[in-house]
Amino acid sequence: MKHRVAVRVLIVTLVCVLTAGQAFAISPVGSTQFNVQAHINLSELTRGNFYQKVTPIAKTEQDLSWFGFDGLCESQVRAVREFTQATGIVTKHTCVEGDQGVQQLLAEHQAGKPSAADVFFGPNNSMRTLTQAGVIANLPLAGLLPNAVDVEKNAALASRGFNHGGTVVPWHRNQTALAYNSSIVQNPPDTFDALLEFARQNSGKLTVTDPTKGGSGGGFLESALLNFSPDCKQDYYNFDLTKEQAESVAQRCMSPVLAYWRQLKPYVRFSTSNSDSVIALGNNTALVATVWEDELYQEASKGLIPPTVRPILLKSGEVGDGDGIFIVSSTQKLEAALLLIDFLMSEKIQVEKLESIGSRTARQQLKTAGQIPPKLAQYLVPDAMYRERTRPRINGLISDAAADIFVREIIAK
Repeated sequence: MKHRVAVRVLIVTLVCVLTAGQAFAISPVGSTQFNVQAHINLSELTRGNFYQKVTPIAKTEQDLSWFGFDGLCESQVRAVREFTQATGIVTKHTCVEGDQGVQQLLAEHQAGKPSAADVFFGPNNSMRTLTQAGVIANLPLAGLLPNAVDVEKNAALASRGFNHGGTVVPWHRNQTALAYNSSIVQNPPDTFDALLEFARQNSGKLTVTDPTKGGSGGGFLESALLNFSPDCKQDYYNFDLTKEQAESVAQRCMSPVLAYWRQLKPYVRFSTSNSDSVIALGNNTALVATVWEDELYQEASKGLIPPTVRPILLKSGEVGDGDGIFIVSSTQKLEAALLLIDFLMSEKIQVEKLESIGSRTARQQLKTAGQIPPKLAQYLVPDAMYRERTRPRINGLISDAAADIFVREIIAK
């Protein structure tokens, strides 16, 4: 009976998130009770009255603690400084290694100790574990925060396949892509068939990251699975599979991918890291390469990439991902934490993050055209192409198993 009640509550919560109505008062996600202490009546809180109810209390809560994992720490420090200036709420940011931060939160929670962090920005693949342990406050943030009203639905409700119901806000998004030198490649390949033809005509000028050594290669392999084995899509997005089941799916669905790669391999150079693929573009060893869009952008901002390099997504789609931010359930400063996360999703911070490190936003109505310096904007996939062709990452267990098969059957032979 309790399970049925929890399911009904979760369904109601998801409906509120998807409709994004300002009149709906929030309900706890996956439960009949909130697992976090508040100074305001959470059952009366809506997107419409958010600032009115939250701000006065939030401004009395000082020394807010935000743990953010490495990679985006510089942007986080700048955002904290701007938040404190805008609100007067003193906030400390601590840069942590992602998995270590997760383990610290779990250990503190299991020991019954107050967490050292009120807010945590961490890796998406840890959100299932953190939710099941009770570390994440069960607040439907995606349906509550005014600055999250236009967040893309899949990103708003799920983290790498785990449906958390909106408790984790997608602060950072990234995207796998192909990048090419436009001064030489006049008609960039935008299908797998066109990529094969390009490679045949430009042997050795296509660089692909080994999927076991770089995420851009893994993302490219996932994109190939989605394209060549569409009948397996239901399995790809089944995140409840055991490791053995995932390995069986990979074995069954890799056949057409391997057939394609056996044709492509003679003309390809494999790199051993994401950075090596970007470097190959920078020194013209490669004319086309698999990349992370944000890494390409960051290297370009340092002047390490030719101004003629451009990113593109294949018409069949390429996978993207990201990482989220949530409120720790043991916080004693809930209102300040709510105000911080809403501020982090504001247009100002989201555009600054994109401009400084190429970190995508999940906000669909946010216009970036004209806000990013033209000399750097060219290293980002155009917004319309991004929205049309980005795809969610598949089950990581399937991806890992497929990568091992790829190395064994393609790279090692």
